Amino acid sequence: MTSRECVQAVLKGEVPEAVPRALYDVAINTYNQSTLDLFQKMLGRHPRDCFRQDLRGVHVQGPPQDTDWRRRVRDVATPEAARAALRPWVEHQPDIEGLRRQVAEIHRAGCAAVAVGWISDFETPFGLRGREQFFIDIAEEAEWLPVFLDGIAQAAANSARAAGLAGADIFGIGDDLGSQRGLLISPGHWRRLFKPRLKSIIAALKDANPETAFFLHTDGLVTELVPDFIEVGVDILNPVQPEVMDLPSLKREYGDELVFFGGISVQYTLPFGTPRDVYNEVKERMETIGAGGGYLMTPSHLVNADIPWENIVAFFDAAERYGRSAR
Repeated sequence: MTSRECVQAVLKGEVPEAVPRALYDVAINTYNQSTLDLFQKMLGRHPRDCFRQDLRGVHVQGPPQDTDWRRRVRDVATPEAARAALRPWVEHQPDIEGLRRQVAEIHRAGCAAVAVGWISDFETPFGLRGREQFFIDIAEEAEWLPVFLDGIAQAAANSARAAGLAGADIFGIGDDLGSQRGLLISPGHWRRLFKPRLKSIIAALKDANPETAFFLHTDGLVTELVPDFIEVGVDILNPVQPEVMDLPSLKREYGDELVFFGGISVQYTLPFGTPRDVYNEVKERMETIGAGGGYLMTPSHLVNADIPWENIVAFFDAAERYGRSAR
């Protein structure tokens, strides 16, 4: 099987020849400069050109924004102002042909293409309004809030549609809904304000291309919302943060409905463990969330400067050693 075929097998609910693996950096095409410097020093190459990496990321072109536009968004106080401020985002259409060329290049390399949208229904609004102010907006349920959230969701849906039409294997958004102690807002608020809009983003993707899988990135302890994610059409849950999520339980309860993407600790094992610890964690993941397929193996977030080179090597060696035990 090629790398892409292994990923496609996972997405179809089949057991791949080998578990798909990559650095999370490569999978979402986002890098710390320290990581680029480390790979250049050790191997003289870009991270995506090292080791076996089955997923490669590409960014969906985002809508325009500048200082004046961001000020108008922060000052929104009426539905009309919200509608006017977000009109450029709602009307923006990503460059589908350019994205298609990038996806085709990844496919020619034998890899699965992961298209990443920069706009999400929850995290983008609090980035634009400011986290504290946005939580106040939610608590007050301001009159203009539904119009504002609809505009954000439509812009995200435009990106999803573009990814589907471009032929990406996977499209996803980053929408951190949790801390390491629980959800950032109440389940009721999320279900009322954000769940329908997440559903609309996924529907836009599936209307454009039913074969493109949708991944949701949400850090933190979000177990309470997993059934809701499944209900609105999330195919892949990322990063299943191992420090706070019970991965074996997730597999038992939801393994027939979700693919798990991530799962290797960047808080403890990779930065502070030994290569043996990395081997043990990879083996454990394959025996739990990787058993019978349904797993895309990556670190749970980007490689940071505190992760030693020998543990990066150990991650790929261990994936090769244990990555066929899913059968």
